[in-house]
Amino acid sequence: MEENNRTIFDYLDPSSNDKLSDMRGMDLLDLIVLLNGYYIPLRSTLGFSSDITFGLELEIENTDINEIAIMIDESFGEKWDTTGDSTLYDGAEIISPILKDSIQTWQDLDEVCDIVRPLASIDNHSGGHIHIGTQLLGGKKQGWLNFIKLWSVYENIIFRFTYGNFLNARKTVNEYARAIAMKFWDVYQKSVSSEVDLPLMIASLSRKRYQAVNFCNINRDSVGSFKQDNTIEFRCPNGSLDPVIWQNNVNLFVKLLKYARSSNFDDDLIEKRHRIFDNRYVEFVWYNEIFLEQALELCDMIFDNNLDKVYFLKQYLKEYRVCQTNSELKRAPQLTKTLIKR
Repeated sequence: MEENNRTIFDYLDPSSNDKLSDMRGMDLLDLIVLLNGYYIPLRSTLGFSSDITFGLELEIENTDINEIAIMIDESFGEKWDTTGDSTLYDGAEIISPILKDSIQTWQDLDEVCDIVRPLASIDNHSGGHIHIGTQLLGGKKQGWLNFIKLWSVYENIIFRFTYGNFLNARKTVNEYARAIAMKFWDVYQKSVSSEVDLPLMIASLSRKRYQAVNFCNINRDSVGSFKQDNTIEFRCPNGSLDPVIWQNNVNLFVKLLKYARSSNFDDDLIEKRHRIFDNRYVEFVWYNEIFLEQALELCDMIFDNNLDKVYFLKQYLKEYRVCQTNSELKRAPQLTKTLIKR
């Protein structure tokens, strides 16, 4: 096969689990070049177990909320709700029902995006919030400790990834989805001792709603159990009308939570990464930058197949484009097979 005809999955078997963080030199360069030429499609499912639940909040702007509501109701009845949101400019928020990973879920999301795309836009105030049921993380303190530690060490990677179709964060991210790496690390340090139980730890994480991960919806009496609205809310993603970006964001957050609960959690590696921190890791002004070594490290930890890793790296690297300001959203090069006209 000629070099120019190679695809990323000629290079990496999608079902294998190669350790990408071990790549060096031309191998790593080949990976990046092939990623640049690949556009990720919507997957039929992500392979989650049926006990994993999630919900989506699509914030859109420059639209007529009544027109949007009518069209969503015509297609979905009362399953998907359309409401106003005072934080948006001529905007609306479309709220999904409780979802599970299924062909129907992703087809419905694709249809919602198709309906809305000609009638609205993603602008400087639009977020893409994702709720995941706490049962995924479970009711044991160690899983929650692992999660806040993992987040605090890799938050810069997560933020750039969740910029989605853009190279930077929306203008209002620090107002409604503030970075929390330092706070999470502080809570982790204080909660490692056995004297701090899980409800008390969650209480210390739940004092503010408008942060990258919101714990205010959690029912402390039934942590780790499935109940309506008993969720961890991820608020950092930019808004999007691309179903592939939504699916990719859901996959990342689910895999982060699953890894935090798993017996494979590599505490030593995460501690090592924390020890070599410099200000670029924890100062928000640096979150737009690319940290390839750190990204590959996270990728290898939380994903167990090359397909997930390719999807993650495509959205994280964004063809190695960087924007150094968050004053206005700057669109990334095309990442997916979805046609976005606005």
